[in-house]
Amino acid sequence: MSPEERRESIIDAVVPLLKEHGRDVSSRQIAEAAGVAEGTIFRAFGDKETLISAAIARFFDPQPFRDALRAIDPDEPTVDKITQVVQLLRDRFHGVIGFMSALGMEGGPPRGTQQAPEQTEWLEILGQVFRPGELTVAPDVFGLYVRLLAFATAIPPFNVPRQFDVDELVTLITRGVLPPDAASTAPPTATTRKKD
Repeated sequence: MSPEERRESIIDAVVPLLKEHGRDVSSRQIAEAAGVAEGTIFRAFGDKETLISAAIARFFDPQPFRDALRAIDPDEPTVDKITQVVQLLRDRFHGVIGFMSALGMEGGPPRGTQQAPEQTEWLEILGQVFRPGELTVAPDVFGLYVRLLAFATAIPPFNVPRQFDVDELVTLITRGVLPPDAASTAPPTATTRKKD
């Protein structure tokens, strides 16, 4: 294994430990999880804080999230694609909030890291997942709607007294809250008023 591969392997091992133990994770725990000697960790990273910083950067890397969005087949049924987008965003936000909580991080992710849901590239990818006219709004607007729901449902206090599952959120997104026969008699929204 090359030095770079060993570094990557150690980072892979430390991310779940940080979720569980936060910054209190010991170098011994890291070494055991990575299957290396403690000295190897220090030779690869210099000190534990450098390793933790590398693991934080890995966790906030937006590329795996973007790759997962790109893997959604545009030929799948629309509701299936919506479900996958909701699930990916919820998982991402849930992971980010849990990770930051475990590490005692406040505010946004540290400078130099990126959180996938806040970047615009993921919205552009949605334009490839959903075909023109498949949604009643542009794919990027749909993505912003879903981001709001996903973020709110990833914050524990916002889920009291009820936690909503992905299927419930997809139903809200696809059908709204009005009965089918009430949609035609609903008062005009700001968007429809502008069209008039």
